[in-house]
Amino acid sequence: MTSRHRNIVVQVISFILAGLLLYLALRGVDFSEMGHILRGANYWWLVPLAFITLFSHVLRAWRWKILLEALPSERPDDAPHRVSIKTAFCSLMIGYMVNYAVPRAGEVVRATSLAAQEKLRFSRVLGTVVVERILDVAMLALALVSVLALLSDRLDVIRSHLFDPALSMLRGISPIYYALVTLALVLGSAWLYMRFFRKQPDGSRGTVSTRLASALGAFREGLLTLTRSPRRVALASSTLAIWFCYLLMAHIPFILFGMDTAYDLSLIDSWSVMNLGALGVALPFPGGTGSYHFITIDTLDFLFSVPRDPAASYAILTHAGQLVLYVAVGFACMLLQGTGIEALRPSQVRKPPSPDHPHA
Repeated sequence: MTSRHRNIVVQVISFILAGLLLYLALRGVDFSEMGHILRGANYWWLVPLAFITLFSHVLRAWRWKILLEALPSERPDDAPHRVSIKTAFCSLMIGYMVNYAVPRAGEVVRATSLAAQEKLRFSRVLGTVVVERILDVAMLALALVSVLALLSDRLDVIRSHLFDPALSMLRGISPIYYALVTLALVLGSAWLYMRFFRKQPDGSRGTVSTRLASALGAFREGLLTLTRSPRRVALASSTLAIWFCYLLMAHIPFILFGMDTAYDLSLIDSWSVMNLGALGVALPFPGGTGSYHFITIDTLDFLFSVPRDPAASYAILTHAGQLVLYVAVGFACMLLQGTGIEALRPSQVRKPPSPDHPHA
């Protein structure tokens, strides 16, 4: 089986699992009642919701720009590279668009897009994307700790409806499966060592090994931008501002449906719903489809006593609204940059001149 065929199989499986989770999330929902709730919503609130959503990604593009500008120059005599915030924003939105089709591929695509537009090495740009994700994971971890503190009186409900089912699934997996996974990791590591890092009889590591080592070195440069950047206050403040926008994005739909007053849902409650729902988005499903709906509906139902019909309306509107917005803006950004789908493959990125061969 070729790499392309394996990718297709993985994508098909992810869509099937997403559909299964979506079915489980919406099982027992009265669709006629959900339609009534959707028809009765105050959709004027979509205007500030769309504005805040796009503004949060402008902030994210600005944060990414700070990291990119902390990359060291390719040659000592080069001036620091200045990245356009428009390019960073467009590449970011193209990546979000792709995530709805191919889970997690959007991170590679946005690095590819920006590397091509700004004539930077793809591996260096990808390193900054990883740093950005590390910031978000650290923030999510802190946020989840705060959620556990806020919901300390409902920890039994969280355990019985979230952790116990997950542990039951893990206990049901045969030990042979874990043994096979361990064996595959060991054999894969041995193959990588033999293929790329073992020295040849003449003491060299081979052309492929040299290229890999160069790419890993560039990737490391991208990772080090977090400690190298002199604008750490801007990185921290932009991260906090992004997550505040996320909080508003989670709360405004409650106002849109009138759920804030009907079920007494405050900003603090929205904070808990947002961060638990973020776990669903983080799973490798297309745009969090299914997993986001499953976790968000169960959170509203079991932790905040919101009936499943309005809870499903909230989950579907928030997810579908972001999907439409991200796809529309991402496609517009592709047209603005004059970028085609084929050009978003990492292999199509043109490498900058080598320091040793300035005219290469």
